[in-house]
Amino acid sequence: MEYISYFTRFLYRIRWYLLAGTLLVALLAYWLTRNLPKLYYVEATVYTGVVSGYSIDPNASRVDWAATQNTIDNLINIMRSESTLQNVSVRLYARNMIHGNMEQDNEYILASNYRWMYDHVKNSPQGKEILALIDKSSEDKTVENLKSFIRPTKDNYIYGLFHYNHPHYSRNALNAIKVTRRDASDLLNVSYASGDPGITYNTIQILMDEFVNEYRAIRYGETDKVIAYFKAELERIGKELRKEEDDLMNYNIDKRVINYLDETKEIAAINKEFELREQDVLFAYNSSKAMLEEIEKQLDINAKQLLNNLQFISKLKEASTLTAKISELESLSSSTASEANDDETLLPMKEKLNQSRKELSRISDYYISGKHTKEGVNKTNIVEEWLNLTLQYEKAKAELGIITQSRNDLNDKYRFYAPVGSELKRRERSINFTEQSYLSTQKSYHDALMRKKNLEMTSATIKVLNPPSFPINAEPTKRKMIVMIATLCGFLGILGIFLLIELLDRTLRDSLRGRRLTGLSILGAYPAPSQYKYRKFNKECEDMAVKHMSSSILRYFNERKEGYPYIVNFLSTETGDGKSYLAGELNKYWSELGLKVGVLSWNNPEEINADSRTYMLAKSVSDLSSVNDKDIMIIEHKYLKENNVPEELLQEANVNVLIARADRGWTETDKLVLAKAKKQVADAPMFLYLNKTRRYVLEDFTGMLPPYTFLRQQMYRLSQLALTEKMTIPRFRKSTELEEEEDE
Repeated sequence: MEYISYFTRFLYRIRWYLLAGTLLVALLAYWLTRNLPKLYYVEATVYTGVVSGYSIDPNASRVDWAATQNTIDNLINIMRSESTLQNVSVRLYARNMIHGNMEQDNEYILASNYRWMYDHVKNSPQGKEILALIDKSSEDKTVENLKSFIRPTKDNYIYGLFHYNHPHYSRNALNAIKVTRRDASDLLNVSYASGDPGITYNTIQILMDEFVNEYRAIRYGETDKVIAYFKAELERIGKELRKEEDDLMNYNIDKRVINYLDETKEIAAINKEFELREQDVLFAYNSSKAMLEEIEKQLDINAKQLLNNLQFISKLKEASTLTAKISELESLSSSTASEANDDETLLPMKEKLNQSRKELSRISDYYISGKHTKEGVNKTNIVEEWLNLTLQYEKAKAELGIITQSRNDLNDKYRFYAPVGSELKRRERSINFTEQSYLSTQKSYHDALMRKKNLEMTSATIKVLNPPSFPINAEPTKRKMIVMIATLCGFLGILGIFLLIELLDRTLRDSLRGRRLTGLSILGAYPAPSQYKYRKFNKECEDMAVKHMSSSILRYFNERKEGYPYIVNFLSTETGDGKSYLAGELNKYWSELGLKVGVLSWNNPEEINADSRTYMLAKSVSDLSSVNDKDIMIIEHKYLKENNVPEELLQEANVNVLIARADRGWTETDKLVLAKAKKQVADAPMFLYLNKTRRYVLEDFTGMLPPYTFLRQQMYRLSQLALTEKMTIPRFRKSTELEEEEDE
């Protein structure tokens, strides 16, 4: 409560500074905002179709909110990008230069703004050159001329138009365009405000067109490059695929391969049959050879002479040759289907072979003399058998030659087809890889085309749902808000300055600050004379203060030495704090009450000489003056900053009162002097008494001071935070005597 009351009094003390300073700041803000520019607000709504738009992408059945938000952010950033805003700046400048009128406002630009803009460009170093670029008949031609004129240098007028601080065409001005998404929908709100209604309206209108063009250029540019890449790759891989297929076809033609798998299967089947037949031929050859050798051992000399007969040998060779040919033809006929042609060839040979056999039998019969051998075997049968075996041997020998030749042919086929198969597989793998690459590239190409078509549909859905409208009335200015904020800031600023001063200030001023700075309890306060409307009550207030000081001191007169009076020491750290005056007032008050009061003051050297040996070595007040006939002794010592008070005098007193003016600061010297005095006082009571205080400080000790009007009573009640106290009718007091009677 104490601090609340203190803060309330602090506000009351600086009330005029707060009121005057706040009013001055408010008036200054009101005067400075008298010429605030009017703002014209234009808004448009763009439908993007990102969330709910139709898509031909089969994977777009579920909405990816992260991708959707990213797309929305991209649209907003494209709309606010530097390239888009620069295009808007150039086109807006071209439109205003074409349609502006120096005498009359129109829907493009105010006449005042056009005059300033025209004079500015006309007086620039490049003015004539820029004015020559303005084609009144074509806005697009003018824009093209201005863009071709732009150079990234500080002296280029059109380049500086966007990069400097022009109020309508610069980047800083166009950055005021706000683009926001409406909740979680497909809609974007685009708003802009400036001091020219025509420029504001045309800025948003141009921005809508430039945004759509910029978006299409970015998205189509990416997709077209991808499509061109995949198309070129598709043509390149297609050429490689056709070349590899043609090479495979030419290779098959060169190697005379029609169907490699079927042909190799047929060769494998022939090889299997050939191995079986080869075994049979080898068996027949070996068996006929062995039997022939065995039967030749049984022939006699005549039979052996038969073998050496030229005619017989000739016929035998003829028979052998026919047998070999017949065997060869029979082998070939077994592997072909033309049996009719084979019969026409074989039948004459077989008949000729039979005739040869008959001739061989006749010749053999001629050479054989006996019918039987010595073992009793029929010679005719042996020779006949020998002839048959010889023919079989020749036949087997001929078939073996044929088989050997066929084996060589079959081995050649294996040597031919083995690398052909590897090469075919290698080429087929290469073709398959190229084909897969072709199909993959083709799919990517089709996906890119699908993506482009999807973008075309998306771009088609981006349209201005609510086009901008030309503003007729300006938006309300923020002058009232500015004045209110300035007033509040002024109030808080002044309050903050005084609070800072209050925190740093070391003036004693009141009881709370006195206790905080000195560390002593407050005995009371004595008011400074009022100079205004309350000056007629000064005497009454001073009497109340003296009365309170008397009662506060008297409560400590509870013990004294026998033969000694009650002793009060008046001390101060500085000269001029009012000890003498207060001691005189207190002496006067007690004397009126009939008390015997003695006063010793340093102002009278005959009473107290601070520089004398007697004072410096005094152990009691009796060393300074006679005290037998006194009830109370008031001792006013010299200020402590330059003088010392004997310790015994301080400890002998019933109460030590440190007088300090409330309107002076408490210095570090005062702090050190007081600390020394506290040590000297020891256990004796020591209090701070404030002199020359404000009325409200005295009221903390005496209660409400006169006059006792109803308004002052209520103000006093509020200052004491008696918020729910019952209100009473004020009593108008006529005199101090009446108060004392009422108190009794």
